[in-house]
Amino acid sequence: MHLLKFQIGPVQDFIAQARSTRDLWSGSYLLSWLVAAGIRSLPALRSTLIFPNLHDQPLLEIDKSPLPADHTKLLTPNLPNVFIAKIEGDPTEIATAVKKAIEAEWQKIAEAVWNKRDVIHLPISCRDRYFSQVARQVSISWQSTPLESNYASTYKRNGQQLDAVRQTREFCAWDSCIDIAQHHNLSEKDSLSGKEEALVGGTNFIVQHENNNNDYCALFTKHADYLGAVSIIKRCWHLAYLKDVKKFKTSSKEFTIRSIPAIAAREKTHDDDEKKETTSGAERYIAAIAFDGDQIGKWVSGDFLPENADLEKHHASFSAALSDFAMNRVRSIVEPLGQLIYAGGDDVLALAPADRALDIAEKLRIAFCDATKHIIGKDADHPQPDASVGIAIAHIHSPLQDLIKEAQKAEKRAKNEVGRPAFSITLMKRSGEISYWGSKWSSGGLQLYQAIAKHLVEKKLSGKFPHRVTQLLTPYLTERSKISHQTNALNFPTFEIITREFAFAASQQGSVAIAKDLAPVLENYLKKLSGDPQKLLTSLIDLCTTVAFTHRTLPAVEKQSPVPA
Repeated sequence: MHLLKFQIGPVQDFIAQARSTRDLWSGSYLLSWLVAAGIRSLPALRSTLIFPNLHDQPLLEIDKSPLPADHTKLLTPNLPNVFIAKIEGDPTEIATAVKKAIEAEWQKIAEAVWNKRDVIHLPISCRDRYFSQVARQVSISWQSTPLESNYASTYKRNGQQLDAVRQTREFCAWDSCIDIAQHHNLSEKDSLSGKEEALVGGTNFIVQHENNNNDYCALFTKHADYLGAVSIIKRCWHLAYLKDVKKFKTSSKEFTIRSIPAIAAREKTHDDDEKKETTSGAERYIAAIAFDGDQIGKWVSGDFLPENADLEKHHASFSAALSDFAMNRVRSIVEPLGQLIYAGGDDVLALAPADRALDIAEKLRIAFCDATKHIIGKDADHPQPDASVGIAIAHIHSPLQDLIKEAQKAEKRAKNEVGRPAFSITLMKRSGEISYWGSKWSSGGLQLYQAIAKHLVEKKLSGKFPHRVTQLLTPYLTERSKISHQTNALNFPTFEIITREFAFAASQQGSVAIAKDLAPVLENYLKKLSGDPQKLLTSLIDLCTTVAFTHRTLPAVEKQSPVPA
C-alpha cells in the first residue's frame, strides 16, 4: 500500500491571465476538469481517494450517470489542484497512468479547439507552434510513499518528498526547428500571459470575426488581443469541447456569466459575451475577492490537532467539510450580487460590487468557520480553522488580471502583515493612487466600517464625514512619507485626540446622537490596535478612506442624499 499525492500547475497565474469574467471562470474550470480526469483514472478496486472528498462532486461522476438537468454545480470549478489517494499495486505504474490520463485529456481539449480553427480563424500554418505551446503548459508532479502503520508520519514524509520534486521541475527546450519568423511574421507576445508567441490577434483578427455570425464571434471581438494557444483554448474550450463534444450546456444563452460592468451595476441579465456597455457614474468600480483558509496545510497535516488524533479519519472529515463549504454554501453567498469564479475547498475567488465586497467576505468567513466547526484544535491559539480575505477594488476598465493579482496580494498581506485571521483591502483609484486598509476580524475594524457605512446609507451621516475625519487626523501624523518624518511627542494623548476629533466630525456631519452611537464602536477598535500612536492614526484614516470610496460606488438607486453639513 502506498500514499500517492498529485499536484497540477500552474494555478494562480493561469487563472489570473484573463480579459473577462468568462476567461476567469474558464481557466478555473479547466484546472478542475483536468484534476477530475486524473482522479477518475485511479483504479477503482486498488485505490481510495482521501482528498478531496468524493461526495457531491459532479465532475467525478460525469462518466457514470447522465448529465444533470441543472448544470449549476457541474459547472462550478471546485476541485483543488492537489489530490491524495491510497493505492495498492505498483505506484509508479498507477501514477504514470494517472499522469497520462491528465495529459491525454488536455490534448483532447486542445485538439477540439484546433478542429474549430476555421471559425476561430487560426491559420493551418501555425499548427506546430499551437501544439508545441500546448505541450509546455501543464505541469504535473507526483510522489508515492510506502504507507506504514503510522499514517501521520507517512503523510508528512510524502509532502516533504513532493516539495523536493517540485523544486526540480522538468524543463523542455523549445524546438529550434520551428522558425517563428516563417509564421505570418507575427512576432507579438500573448497579451495575457506575456510569455508565449501569439498565433493570432490584432485589429485584423477582430475584423475577421465581425464578418461572421457564430458563437465564437463575441469571444474574440471585444479586445484586440494577441493570443497564444493556451489563451485561445481558455477563451473557447467551453464551446469547442464542453458543448460540442461533452454536450454540456455552456453556450451564453444556457450558461450566463455576468460581465464586469453588469456586476458593478447589479444587473443579472447582462452576459459577458455581449458587447453593450452598462453602468454609469458612481457604479463603475468592481471588487475581486480572494478568500483562503489560514494555515490549511498544517490543519490538513494534523499539526494543530490534539495528540494521538487519527489523521486518516481527520482527512476524511476535513475534506467533507471543505467540500460542503465549496459546493453548498459559497455560491448562495456570492451570486445574489456577484459572480463566483472558483470555489475549491478553502479557496474562493469571486467578483462583486465594490461596496458589497467586505460584506460578502465576512459571510464567506462565517460559512467557512461553520462548515469546519467540528474540527477542534489542540489549544487556544488554534481553536479551529479560520480564513483570511484579500479584496482589490478598481475601475471596471482596469486590466482584470491586475485586479485579480492585487486581490491575491491583499490576501497575503492580510495573513502576513495584518495578522491572520484578517482581511485586507486595496483601493486602486483611476488617478493612479493606491491605498490599503486591513484589520483582524476580531479587532473591531469591520464593525466600525459597517456602522459608518450604515449611517451614510441611511443619511444620518453626511458623505463628507469620512473625509472630515481624515482631514482632522492627518496633521497629527509624524511620518507622511519616507522623506518626511518627525519624532512622536512624549506622552502624546493619541487615544483622546482621535476620539474627540472623531466625535466632533460625527456631530458636525451628522448629530450628537450619532456621535454617541459610534463612540463605543470606535473605542473598541482603538483599544484592540497596537498602542503605537501612528498605527492608531493611520488605521482610522485608512478605514475612513475605504468607507468613503466604497460608499461613492453605490448605485444611484441605493445611495441617498447626504444630510446637510
